[in-house]
Amino acid sequence: MAELLMAQALRDIADRLDGEPARPRIAFTALGSELPVEQLLQAANQAAGQLIPVIIGPVGLTGYPHLPAEDLAAAHRIMEQLLASGEVAGAVTLHYNFPLGVATVAQVHSVATGRQMVLASTTGSSDIRRPAAMVRNAVAGLAMADALGLATPGVGILNVDDAAAVKRLLTRLSEAGFPLRFASSDRADGGALMRGNDLIRATPEVMVCDTLTGNLLIKLFSAGQSGGEVETVGSGYGIGLGPQQKTVIGIISRASGPATIAEALRFCAMMTQKQLMSCWQRRWQQACAAGIESILQQAASPVAAADAPTDVVPPPKEVLNDEIHGIDILQLEEARLSLWRAGIYAETGMGCTGPVLMINQRQRAEAIAQLQSYLGQ
Repeated sequence: MAELLMAQALRDIADRLDGEPARPRIAFTALGSELPVEQLLQAANQAAGQLIPVIIGPVGLTGYPHLPAEDLAAAHRIMEQLLASGEVAGAVTLHYNFPLGVATVAQVHSVATGRQMVLASTTGSSDIRRPAAMVRNAVAGLAMADALGLATPGVGILNVDDAAAVKRLLTRLSEAGFPLRFASSDRADGGALMRGNDLIRATPEVMVCDTLTGNLLIKLFSAGQSGGEVETVGSGYGIGLGPQQKTVIGIISRASGPATIAEALRFCAMMTQKQLMSCWQRRWQQACAAGIESILQQAASPVAAADAPTDVVPPPKEVLNDEIHGIDILQLEEARLSLWRAGIYAETGMGCTGPVLMINQRQRAEAIAQLQSYLGQ
């Protein structure tokens, strides 16, 4: 390891002598994919000109740091420790459960027009209510646009369910002082609600959508040329952004091919250099100053507000090494609180397959029995 650190230091000195900024250290969990580990390492090697890959997995990459891990749960714990300590600037991984409130924001490319477009969001969930989630996604999308250096980016709202309500909420937020400019559809009647043509043409700098739609879209953008077999283009599912997220974590999927993985690593490195998290904090502070929480709360269903759970004291924290799937997102918070009341520590999350409750494996049977009783399943 000492020899590797010396080699990296020499490379950093060479970069500076050439006038290049030091390459950021980016953790990469090289396991859990549908690809062989060897192809994952090849992808990391392809990106190594712009970053220093720190491999977490069963096998390392010659000339670069390697931390052994035999499964994704262990790899994620190592990754989180590296991020928390500042030993790496960012990370790229797959099948990672962001906490509720965090959603990923990606960048896609229009073949038709050559334009780049921020797609917010593609996985995770920023709120259990669709209109509120899409408003939060807009803030996150603007933060990435800022990091990409886009001046006064235009915001378009994909014309899915609740799109008109989202526009009303964003208009209120803008009128309260949040800096926001709506884009206009390329269709003859214009407007901020974007059609399928606008999606293909990347009309707005920031396209706001709900997460499930965004997840589908990123798969179509990235795997359309391979007949859906493997993701061959793009830079993955983007970076997780939300009030609880402090570090840069980029997401790929099991079906991401080597070219996509390499681009995801480069994109993650670029976002650390462009200070994405600082851009996010600035945008979120602006949104809070404009009263985003009050605006979203007033728009919530009165019934939902009345049924909001009271405070519950959580049990002592446990190591979270197991997941319970299959709970509707509208019941996720209620399910977590029911486990807390039963003395079972749990946290909510959103993964590639939807909402999850994260628990300790030794409490799995007890947790499932409690959920079945409480939720009537």
